Amino acid sequence: MTQLTMTGSDWLSDRDRRQQARAEAARKKAALDCAKRLHAAADALPTFAMACHDCNDASAPRAADDGRRLLAEQCREYAGWLESVYAKEGQR
Repeated sequence: MTQLTMTGSDWLSDRDRRQQARAEAARKKAALDCAKRLHAAADALPTFAMACHDCNDASAPRAADDGRRLLAEQCREYAGWLESVYAKEGQR
């Protein structure tokens, strides 16, 4: 005898659907907050790099492969991805 499992959206109760909707709304809010903070961090990194440059020591930015520059680019890229996925999520 085969036992069937009750899975999938057809078998969800109203409570389960509400719980899922709350979890997805929390994820969307967290993703957009994360994107905002990533933009702020990416904007702060060049300011820090310029402060290092003004010290006239070995902490000055070196070249295009400087980790601070790469980190700022990656923060902006990921923030843009988060916004592209989660800012449009409610519009689908």
